[in-house]
Parts: sequence; C-alpha cells; structure tokens
Amino acid sequence: MKKNETNFTTGKIISPLIMFSFPLFLGNILQQLYSIADSIIVGQILGSQALASIGVTSPVTHLVNSLMMGLSMGVSVSISQFAGAKETGKLKTVIHTSILFFFLLSLALTIIGIFTSHSILGICKAPANIEPMACIYLQITFLGTIMSVGYQVVNAIFRGLGNSLYPLLFLIISSLANIILDLVFVLCLHLGVPGTAWATIIAQGISFLWALLSLRRSYPQYTSSHEFSGTLLKRCLSIGIPSSLKGSAYWLGNILLMSLISSYGPIPIAGYSIASKIDAFIQTPMASLSQALSSFVGQNIGGRKPERIKKGVITSQSFGVAFSIFMTILVHHYGNNLLGLFAKDADVIAIGLRYLKIVSTFYVIYALQEVIQGVAIGAGDTIVLFCSTILAMWALRIPLAYHLSAKYGTDGIWYSMASGWFVAMIICNGYYLSGRWKRKMTTLK
Repeated sequence: MKKNETNFTTGKIISPLIMFSFPLFLGNILQQLYSIADSIIVGQILGSQALASIGVTSPVTHLVNSLMMGLSMGVSVSISQFAGAKETGKLKTVIHTSILFFFLLSLALTIIGIFTSHSILGICKAPANIEPMACIYLQITFLGTIMSVGYQVVNAIFRGLGNSLYPLLFLIISSLANIILDLVFVLCLHLGVPGTAWATIIAQGISFLWALLSLRRSYPQYTSSHEFSGTLLKRCLSIGIPSSLKGSAYWLGNILLMSLISSYGPIPIAGYSIASKIDAFIQTPMASLSQALSSFVGQNIGGRKPERIKKGVITSQSFGVAFSIFMTILVHHYGNNLLGLFAKDADVIAIGLRYLKIVSTFYVIYALQEVIQGVAIGAGDTIVLFCSTILAMWALRIPLAYHLSAKYGTDGIWYSMASGWFVAMIICNGYYLSGRWKRKMTTLK
C-alpha cells in the first residue's frame, strides 16, 4: 500500500473515511471556487448580461460533465473493487482500456458539441440579446472536452486506487491557473466572455497533462499494460452508464427548467446563476462524503466486509446532517452578503436571495439522500440512482415547477427544486435498508 493510498478494509473506520473525504471536499470546493471566480469576474466587470450568457449555458456544460463523470464512475468502482480483491492484472487492464475509450469518446463529443451549440441554446430558450455571446462561450467550452474528460478519468482512477490527495493537488493547479488566466484574458486582454471560456479549458489542460504524467510516474505497476479488454470495458460501462444516464437525466431536466426561468427574462437568469453556484458550493461536502463512501463501500465489497459498510454509512450520514443544519442557518443570516460578491444589481441579488432561502430550508433532506448514494455507487448498483433521478426530476420536480410557477412565479420554480430530494431520499435509503448491495459480494468478477 502506497503512502497516499487508503485501505478501507482494515482498522479504524471514522478517521480514514474522514481523512479520505477531506481532500475530495477541498477538491470539490476548489472546483466550485474557480466556477465562482468566473462569475465574480464576469458579473463585476462585464455586467448582468454577460453573467446571464454564461448562466444559460450552465445546464449544458454540467450535462456533458455529468455524462462523463457518470461513465468514469464505472472505472473508479471497478478499480476499487479489484483493489480490494487484490486483482492486479485486471486493475492494469481496466486503466489502459478506460483511458483509450474516453479519449475516443471525447473527440466525438467535441465535434458534435461545436456544431450543435446554436440549436442547444434554442432549446434553452436563450434570450436574443445574450444568445450570440452564449453560443461562442459554449463552442469554446466544447473545444476543451478532451482536456476536461481526460482530467475526470485520471482522477477517477486515482480515487479507485484509494488516493484522494493527488486529485486535490491537480485541482489546486487548475483552480489557480483558471483564476489567473481569467484576470489576464478579461482585465488585460479584454477578451470578454470568450476569455473566461479559454481560461477554463487551458487550466483544465494543464491539470490533465500533469495528472496523466503523475499516474504513470507514481503507479508504473498499474500503467505498464497495453491490453484492451472489451469484457472489462463492458463491466465498467454496466456500472457507469446508469450513473451517466442519472446525471444526464438530471441536467436535461435542468435545461428544461432553465428554459422556464429564461421566460422571465435576463434578471432571473442572472439571479439564479449566482445563487445556484453558492448552492452548489454548500452542497459540496455532502457530495464529497458520498464519493468517499463509494470508495469505502467498493473496497469492502471486494473484501466482503458488510459490517464495516454499515458503520461507514452511519458515520457519513451523521456528518452530512450536522453540516446541512449549520449551512441552513448560515444562508438565512448571510445569504445577502454572499450574493453581493457576484453582482451589483439589487434585483439580481433579490432573486438569488429568495432562491437560497427557499432551497436551504431543505438541506437536511438533501444530505440524507446524497450521502447514501455512495453505497449504491460503491456496490455498482447505479441503476437504482438512475431510477431515483427519473422519478425525482421528471415525475415530480419538472411538472411541479411548471404548475407552481404559473401561480407563484419564480418562487414556484425554487420550491420545486427541493421537492425531488424527498423522492431520492426515500428510494436511496430504501435501497440501503433492503440489503440488496450485499449481493455484490458474491458476484464480483
């Protein structure tokens, strides 16, 4: 076991789980920070319309990222399970197979994305006065698909190996580079909104190349294979595709919701854009706990230790609930100050504050459904999460958004966004309590 790897199958549970999740938490926070940096620079320097032009593309870029993250989840889970079962040969083959597959897939996405950007923004109902700027931003973003996808895949490999420190270091590099380049391109070179897109993809490229070199240098015993296995790729995809479809279903739903928000004009778009970034920032620790729990569960399924999994679940959910209560209180008292960092327009801030106060009321429910998802991911039962998202987003949240917005305007949309968490909480916790995840201990191949 290398110095930076975590073995979850023996010894204490609480401290290794928290220590492993902490770099993930910092990494996710940094990821949110450089997204926030874009918004602060654009909102304060370029104004509300520029902010709205980036905001309207947000569900689209998140959709692509979610698609790739879901697929790479299959890689991470397979690696963690093979690591727990001491299957070194399969580990090596999975790594080579996944890198080649995702490289080819990202090339296809780049071509499709560039040529369909205008049509995609039409679906989002981007207002005419911001559509040209949004289209340029989206096309530049698609140019960087290979870099962003490669970065995600290599980080998934590190997490599967029980190493959460390296992904944090790569993200620090990417975040600092992104902020510096943002300032250079927007303030010094006056490239406007396109400059923020260029800053992001260049920063991701630097981080990806560093991550790939580090993987080969730090784990030569796992990266020496050049064998491609269709069987192991199929195994990764059987886990990753449902997870990917889950994320895609979620962000496709958000594209539809964005089209509804867009019907109220640029001010609500800008208000939602900055408030949702703060919301995502706050949700990060729960998502990090879920990621850590998935690696914990994957290794202990490989090691066939169900009692350790149960203790890990209790620990993770307890931390998630405590944090969510704290953040709810914080948002209700200081939400206005946070929003003031992004925009000067009082109407934009008012819309954003209303969003935060409504959504934050349900953060405990979010924690109870988000953290427990790590069990299904670690077990490779990602189809459960896909079904949960379909019901939460498409059967409840979207119909409710259209129904409530007709009566209460944008407030109705904000209330609908929290409604899906209740459905997901029931399904995900029901899955865990059913004990279905234990079956994976007898079917690992």
